[in-house]
Amino acid sequence: MLSISTCFNYNVPIEDQFEIVQRAGFDCISLSSNYKHNGVFNDIDKIKGLMNTYNLRIDTIHGCRCDLEDSLERLKQCAYAANKLEAKVVVIHPCEFYIAEDRVQEKFNILIAVCKELEPLAKELDVRFAIENLHPGFATEVVKRALDLLDSEYFGMCYDSSHDQLDGPRDFSLLEKYGHRVIAVHISDRIKEFVDHVVPEEGFIDFTKITELLNKSAYKGSVLMEVASDNTKYKEPKQLVEEAYRKAVELYKEIVKG
Repeated sequence: MLSISTCFNYNVPIEDQFEIVQRAGFDCISLSSNYKHNGVFNDIDKIKGLMNTYNLRIDTIHGCRCDLEDSLERLKQCAYAANKLEAKVVVIHPCEFYIAEDRVQEKFNILIAVCKELEPLAKELDVRFAIENLHPGFATEVVKRALDLLDSEYFGMCYDSSHDQLDGPRDFSLLEKYGHRVIAVHISDRIKEFVDHVVPEEGFIDFTKITELLNKSAYKGSVLMEVASDNTKYKEPKQLVEEAYRKAVELYKEIVKG
């Protein structure tokens, strides 16, 4: 399956996004954490209608950070919405993008506590939670520690290529070690620090290595393009989505080849 996040351009209304995404060839669309834009909590019937009109599935919903006052309630909302839309994965951030070393244990404890509360809901709703790697330092250390502890039936990793390669090119040790826990991906390229989430081929990331590792991991989820208009050279929404689809097709072939 090939998917793209609604974060590609928030100036495009959600109904127009569905049409652009379907015309480009995608099978799925992923709802970002900008709930005001996608309206998933205010008018879920509208989302269902758009899915039917454009024959698109929702593969993932992007949840919130786990260390906010209302994180648990918001993530439960995401899980119920995912169930109603037949999406199988809710993506969550463990904490802020950057944290200091002395906060790793604190953020880990919070993440585990939230996940333990979510586990019964995951069972009930047939939804899995994908914890996303953030800054490839201490924030991602929180993710790794959690994956070592949490039940793989309900919790996995969302591998974000742009996050993993911050200040890169870097090695792919995260994907090498935890590839078997990947249940969602956010695919985009990185040009330099603060210039990311662009279409593969615009930056320096080695997608040959990423697809090789995902192939070895037997990843079965969507190739989800999390590209945005901010830094890409493809400024026109239709062109951006079409270019993202072109690359998604190429990457998918490499990931699933036998």
